[in-house]
Amino acid sequence: MTLSTPPRFGRLPSARAALLAACLAPLLAACGGAAAQVQLPAKVAATRSASAAVTPLTPRQQVVVAFSGYTSAMATAFDSRSPAQVRQLLSPYLDQATISNAIRAFSQAWGQHEVSYGHAQHHILGVRIHGTAAWVHDCDDTSASGLAYSGTGQVVPGTLGSPDENLVTRLNLVSGHWLIGIQTVEEIPCQA
Repeated sequence: MTLSTPPRFGRLPSARAALLAACLAPLLAACGGAAAQVQLPAKVAATRSASAAVTPLTPRQQVVVAFSGYTSAMATAFDSRSPAQVRQLLSPYLDQATISNAIRAFSQAWGQHEVSYGHAQHHILGVRIHGTAAWVHDCDDTSASGLAYSGTGQVVPGTLGSPDENLVTRLNLVSGHWLIGIQTVEEIPCQA
């Protein structure tokens, strides 16, 4: 069983969903592989100076890199089953209070022997930046991912994804780094 997609907390049974929605808005979405391809500078020949080879990323590229890093780190953090690793993996993307909430939520799922399976397909539809705030709109296919009980392999009720999960993620520029602020699932299906 491949463990690559963390839980979609917005689809859990109502008691857990209410707790997690209040504490972990950034965790409402399925998180898995890279959200978008980012063009990186070509490798530089040894004869060129390092300063000439480094091309600064545009603000849009910085936002996409932060968003993509967050989705990957979230999946790895959940699968780590280690509060220390969760804190280390998520610290570049979330504030400390949200990381503490993630550890509590993950611990609850781990205590119930839930594991993630499958992989979400991410499709960034747009990025909007206004000052120190940015919004990433993506349409994800999470239909082949969710949570299962480790002992039986049965899908945890309410955690199977959808083929067109419509997400909007707000990021905030804090001390020169884009941090995930809030992530919402739109009720209207999207098309990538």
